[in-house]
Amino acid sequence: MSELKSGLDPRRRPNLLGIGAAKCGTTWFADVLSRHPDIFLPPQKELGALYYQDLEDRLQEYETHFRGGEEASVRCDFTVRYLHEDRAPGAAALHTPDARILAILRDPVEQVQSHYWHQRRQNFTQPHAVHPAPSLFDAIERFPHLLLEPALYGKHLRRWRERFSDDRILLLDYAEVTKALPATLDRLWTFLGLSPIPIEDQPVQPTRAGRRGVSPREGLFGRIYPPLYSMVTHGPYQAMKRTFGVRRVDLLKRRLKLRQAAEAVFFKTGYPKLGPEERNRLRAMFETDLAVLETDIGFTPAREWRTASDA
Repeated sequence: MSELKSGLDPRRRPNLLGIGAAKCGTTWFADVLSRHPDIFLPPQKELGALYYQDLEDRLQEYETHFRGGEEASVRCDFTVRYLHEDRAPGAAALHTPDARILAILRDPVEQVQSHYWHQRRQNFTQPHAVHPAPSLFDAIERFPHLLLEPALYGKHLRRWRERFSDDRILLLDYAEVTKALPATLDRLWTFLGLSPIPIEDQPVQPTRAGRRGVSPREGLFGRIYPPLYSMVTHGPYQAMKRTFGVRRVDLLKRRLKLRQAAEAVFFKTGYPKLGPEERNRLRAMFETDLAVLETDIGFTPAREWRTASDA
């Protein structure tokens, strides 16, 4: 064990890390957590601090997100990139050594499809418009760090298990979360050592009311969105964050519902599904990693994902 000590105040650091995965209902699940009276979540989800290169210089900034949560039994940082970011496990072990780790995992075939359309909405995080937009498989080849890496659960969980014991890690199956919410929450409260709260107080499940994904509209709106998004996010938005701070700008963005407004104008609900041949091609990309997830990590739903028939 390292002799280094965290510079974070134990009263103002998370002791629960939601590490992913992307497009697995984590925003909805964070809302579930926030409704428990003994859990504190910052207003801003996706803090991302534990993969900062300059984290040591920004510890005070990280602490500010947990002001007001000093008396909570559980303080949670829910950032889905923690699962696959190389720096995150080591930084977590140093700065949040008493943390429990929570991850929601989804059949990677479904996850990648959903994440692809999410990345198209975000212009694949590129500073210049990606136009015309690549197909799913072209995007995987072009941006593997965005689309392939986040779904290699077995690979990344091995790193987390090197830093945190198995009894401090809870893995949930997205399908079970949506189908058997009461049982899932019972597992969660037990894992966190908290008293249950009534199920009727919880938001409805993501399959009924959560975000179902979006795809670009045809025509002019679909064409102008990528350059417009790049111009705004890499221009005024970045300037505002530097001037007013990430937390304030994120709060303003959520209060004004800017994402929802942009989606209403430039996108339509839902996206086309892959056919059987494409699904089988995509599933083959995860065969080795799913074997690791099943046998090494012991996550039993991976067996069903490996043997799923997409014919």
